[in-house]
Amino acid sequence: MKKFKALLVFLFSVLLISGMQAQTNFKGLTIPEVWEGEVKTLYGTMEFDHGMPTKSSVEDLYANLDAFRASELYLWSLPIVSNAQWRKEMYDKHPNFKNRSVLHIKTYNDRIGVLTINQSSEYFASFINTDDDATIIKVPAGIVVGLITDMWQRGLTDLGLFGINAGSGGTFILYGPRTPKDKIPDIKGAQRIKSETSNAFLLMRFIQFENQPTVEEVQSKVHVYAASENPSIDLVPGDDKPLQNFAPRGMAYWELLHEILQEEDVDDRDRFFMYWAHTLGIERGKPFNPSESQKLALSKGVVSGEAVGKAFVFTERLEGVLRKDGWRYIISGKLPDAFENTQRVRDFDMLDPRSRFTYEACTSSPRMGNPEVGKGQAYAGKFEDNNGKRLKGGESYILKFNQEPPVKIFWSIVFYDVETRSLILNDSKNATIGSRATPDLKMNDDGSFWVFVGPEPPKGWESNWIETVPGRGWFPYVRLYGPGEEWFDEDAFTLPEIENVNFADYE
Repeated sequence: MKKFKALLVFLFSVLLISGMQAQTNFKGLTIPEVWEGEVKTLYGTMEFDHGMPTKSSVEDLYANLDAFRASELYLWSLPIVSNAQWRKEMYDKHPNFKNRSVLHIKTYNDRIGVLTINQSSEYFASFINTDDDATIIKVPAGIVVGLITDMWQRGLTDLGLFGINAGSGGTFILYGPRTPKDKIPDIKGAQRIKSETSNAFLLMRFIQFENQPTVEEVQSKVHVYAASENPSIDLVPGDDKPLQNFAPRGMAYWELLHEILQEEDVDDRDRFFMYWAHTLGIERGKPFNPSESQKLALSKGVVSGEAVGKAFVFTERLEGVLRKDGWRYIISGKLPDAFENTQRVRDFDMLDPRSRFTYEACTSSPRMGNPEVGKGQAYAGKFEDNNGKRLKGGESYILKFNQEPPVKIFWSIVFYDVETRSLILNDSKNATIGSRATPDLKMNDDGSFWVFVGPEPPKGWESNWIETVPGRGWFPYVRLYGPGEEWFDEDAFTLPEIENVNFADYE
């Protein structure tokens, strides 16, 4: 009897094995193996029972999936949230600011908080809603470098010196997807600019040159007004008030995203992202009231998303934006690794380059992304020293330039705080060395010059020194307005390493 039972067990095992074998291949069709027990996944180790995940495993998976989607939503939404944050600050800090008001950014304090702003030009900045009326923008002749973007920071046009009128002045009619047709005037000689978003951003930079009209004269001729009104400008002084342009942290990020999405239609390219937002409680036409599980996912996502943004900026892996000298192009370079104003190549829109750029900077235009000799702007950044270590505010560094950067208008080296991506906040109220910013720049006899960066100045080199803050990280941008021919030949012009040194060796 025992032998008979043993034989039955053996035969059953054979049948089972043969059955399993039959379920791995059927007439040339490969049958997948059954997932059983533990399986390692991106979302953690999961338990499977006859190929189906256990309930406890599913709960963990969904929690991790939601947090992952939140981190991707952060990277997707950076351009519109940073714009919304800047606009919010303009309204909050300046009670008289309204639609089409123009903020005059002039002082060091005015610039604090604005993403990678320069100190070599004055700024006019405005957020314009186009739903009720078109906006007329009159740009005078003179050294004006301006642009218009939509709320997703797609560069719509250059204005002024690098625009279609090449500095001779011009009139622009800005309208959006909801602007009534009868509110879009036909003005002879004017350029029509359509924004794909209801809200748009206007920026003008004013630069003073010898034998040119003063900045004040040029500014006095700028007009920004509703098409149904008389020519005018509502100019609001900066009043030494810092404005946060960098994205907020925590739940404030998602609250702001929810708020700005209420004002804008959804592009076809964004509909899958909007589904993710919907699963996390962010929807158009509905209040933002996330559940506890959604709050947890959003809280994790905003941290993880910013971590990825920092990685994109400070440890670039896309070779198309890396220079031979170890610096990185900020907005130009080889597509699709570079960021440029359309954010689009033939087969896709450039998500990672856009996330990288809009985490560290803001605004775009055709000439910013595609500069030519003497036209447009060129930018490069550096994020580690000659030993491959991060740049620290408590240590001392030197940048040894072989020559002044080749440029038609001006060059500058601007130093930024890592967390704000804005000007270093220091007691000297200066974060720039440049052809316009440093009239007393100390040059070496051979035409080279040195820039010293650290918490204390080296004796005799105070004019070439930038003050840093111990405990805070920093990074520089080299900025060229009207880059010269040599800039486009990386063998002809090289940027220096950032050397960690003892200033006493140079005193």
